[in-house]
Amino acid sequence: MELEVLTTPLQSLKYSLFLKRRFWPIFVATFLGAFNDNMLRSGLVVLIAYSATQGIVLPTRPEILVTISSALLVIPLILFSSVAGSLADKYEKSLLVKCTKLVEVGIMSCAYYGFAHHNIFLLMGLLFVSGTHTAFYSPIKFSILPDHLHNKELLAANGFMAGGSYLAVLLGLVAGGLLVEYPRNVIGTAAVLIACTGGFASLFILPSHVAHPHTKINLNLWKGTKDIIAYACSDKTIMLSIFGLSWFLLVGSVFMSQFANYAQAVVHANNEVYILFLTVFSVGIAIGSLITDILLKGEISLRLTPFAIFGVSIFTYGMVIGTPAPVPGALQDANAFIAMSTHWAMLGCMLMVAICGGIYMVPLYATLQSHTPAEYRSRVMAASNMSDAVFATVAALVSALLLSLGFRITDLFLCMATLNLPIIYYARRITA
Repeated sequence: MELEVLTTPLQSLKYSLFLKRRFWPIFVATFLGAFNDNMLRSGLVVLIAYSATQGIVLPTRPEILVTISSALLVIPLILFSSVAGSLADKYEKSLLVKCTKLVEVGIMSCAYYGFAHHNIFLLMGLLFVSGTHTAFYSPIKFSILPDHLHNKELLAANGFMAGGSYLAVLLGLVAGGLLVEYPRNVIGTAAVLIACTGGFASLFILPSHVAHPHTKINLNLWKGTKDIIAYACSDKTIMLSIFGLSWFLLVGSVFMSQFANYAQAVVHANNEVYILFLTVFSVGIAIGSLITDILLKGEISLRLTPFAIFGVSIFTYGMVIGTPAPVPGALQDANAFIAMSTHWAMLGCMLMVAICGGIYMVPLYATLQSHTPAEYRSRVMAASNMSDAVFATVAALVSALLLSLGFRITDLFLCMATLNLPIIYYARRITA
């Protein structure tokens, strides 16, 4: 399919993407898919946490099951990314999206049954299936963009995709925690309806050319994984971009996974403040993702990347320094927390950490898409997903180890900020 001739000003073009069939169907399908995955995870976590009040008998402690549940979403990305990337390069991508969305409807229909009968084991199994679904969908959603968009549109499109994904994660987490408590299986009904809506949107995705029809699908997962890693590492720009993206995912996952403990144990606030922190961070990522296109004027360039990652460290230090002393008495709610002007500096630094993260990520995604040959693009995106999963797993394990050794949450944040500083040099190497 030939790309449309760019005759409108760049900023007008940026927002007009939502009116173009070349972009909006894949954005809607991706947003709703991320929302559903996180609603399923959040609903299951709440169901496990409050199992005693529901009369649900668990085989082990709730915190162990919650930890296993998180792993079930990540493991498939490590196992199946090589097959997923090869499929996306071998076959027409819009057809693959439609197939994955049909599978999602099936997954959420099973989730409906699981929530209706409080079947913890079924829901945990579905988390693994959902993670597998994500592993097969993720390489497509980013590799299909260059097939339909001009290079000048890629920064804006990636900004919308990255910012939208973080907002979808936030909304899904909040919705899952709330809807699971409603009677008549509202959460199950919502999951099925959202999956059907995403499937309907996928019907409007324009066909793309087959990138590499002779791609061999290697069902030997170990060999297939080695092959896509070897290809990604054969090109300096691709390799550095993948590891650069995975590093910020590690940093971001530490923040988002520890916000609950940060709110409760450090700030002495309730669940509303935890949601506030998640909201500030997610909105910050979205803002940073959106303004990247403005700052770079549509040019795919990594010149801002070292400054953005430096900002992540500086504002993390500021957030820790500005962390308020816990207020004695009952846990603060969001209104009481915001009412205290001494808390605004900390929230402002938290917002700036996320904004810098968005500015850091989006050009790296666009660089991967534009620099990688079309016939290998999906496999490179699959390698990036695999790297992300490994980094996220390492982040969880190291965080648990440090906390078990007596580190405080603020110490963990300071460690991340300090370890982040050498990445400035690394980011400069990508731009070289």
